[in-house]
Amino acid sequence: MLKKTLIVLLFIIIGAWLIYSSLTAKYKYDVNQDYQYALENSQHTPIQVQLKQGRFSYDSTQGWDTGFIRLNIAATLSGYFAEPYVEIISNTQRSVLSFERGVQGERYINLPTGLKQSQQTIQLVAHHLTIKDQQAEIILFANSVIQQQPRVLIIAPHPDDAEIAAYGFYSSNNSLILTITAGEAGPHTYDEIYSDTDLHYQVKGKLRVWDSITVPMLGGVIPEHAINLGYFDNTLEKMAKNQPQSVKSKYTAIDDVNHFRKQNLSSLTPVTDGEANWPALIGDIKQILQDYNPDIIVTPYPALDWHTDHKFSTHAVITAIKELGLQHGQLFLYTNHLTANNYFPYGEQGELAPIPPDFNQSLYFDSIYSFMLPKPKDKIFALEAMHDLRLDTSWLDIPGAFKTLWTTLGNKLLLKDQTYFRRAARANELFLVVNFSSLYKIETINSLNK
Repeated sequence: MLKKTLIVLLFIIIGAWLIYSSLTAKYKYDVNQDYQYALENSQHTPIQVQLKQGRFSYDSTQGWDTGFIRLNIAATLSGYFAEPYVEIISNTQRSVLSFERGVQGERYINLPTGLKQSQQTIQLVAHHLTIKDQQAEIILFANSVIQQQPRVLIIAPHPDDAEIAAYGFYSSNNSLILTITAGEAGPHTYDEIYSDTDLHYQVKGKLRVWDSITVPMLGGVIPEHAINLGYFDNTLEKMAKNQPQSVKSKYTAIDDVNHFRKQNLSSLTPVTDGEANWPALIGDIKQILQDYNPDIIVTPYPALDWHTDHKFSTHAVITAIKELGLQHGQLFLYTNHLTANNYFPYGEQGELAPIPPDFNQSLYFDSIYSFMLPKPKDKIFALEAMHDLRLDTSWLDIPGAFKTLWTTLGNKLLLKDQTYFRRAARANELFLVVNFSSLYKIETINSLNK
């Protein structure tokens, strides 16, 4: 009897370990590492606080807009299988932040913003998680440009990147959306409708360009302030490394960017001879910078985003800034494709988005800004309006509909949901801030490109 019990127990332990290993394999890094950021490079206010029974108090009259508390946390046994999370509760707000399964070490927890009282007491309620009494540090950032009705330029490498990263932010400011590519590449999404591959990708590009011009209207951005340059999806790296050679679309026979650019309605659209090459892209961005004169440029953080179009969109923006000699302004940097994995941020729709992981202080930033969406659910409809974020057209026939059903159920039940409806529809949008003036330092550029 004892032998059978031991065998059953062994199988349970092995099964539990296999389940945990499967659940944590998606992170692709050691979840026991401390998050470590190069805070010494940034303008911030540190405050030492004592955490006791999940509560801490601090003076919130510092004129800050973004804050975090740095704590040591540890997953409980259940937190190796269920996703650990913490409720952050103030007198007027409640929010949720999730962590990696099996987490151990230092993490940064977002603080409530817009608090009216000077002395604040915050309650942290841990789930599948232990947060012991400890000396902790609060880090506060003040981004004064936000209070000055800034002109915002959103750089979207593809149609939908602006909405994923910054729909709430651009909807709340005087914004211009500049989409770099037509987004015609990728999966054969509409093969049930267009069996001809070349025609399929031409139509896909046309639809996505139209999305990039019209969907911002949901956020109050008029078509005059929504421009698609019509460069070809997944070709920016080739353009940069083979300049001044021109490229053509990888999925169609199109070699003239005007094929897609002609859909624009804006008088600010740069006029072009149609060549798709790096000098032409730099020239287009320089023209937009001169015509629009933005205070803030929202663009991907190259070192944090694995997609080459995202990396090279920002390389092009930085090149244009430096060629124009611009000193006054800020980059608000985001990631839609975290280099570590395609699941970040963790947790569910409506929760907080944290600072992206950094384990060796490799990320440069002058500040951090977290924008709290006044109407976070509106973002879901902006995402849904983008054709490429919807289900493909396999649901048009019965076998395809069942395939879509089982795929969706499987992703939910097996905790493999990588959709932006979970990842991007959050309570906040978070940006690492870099001043234009910092772009002239080689160490900054090296950090942005690591």
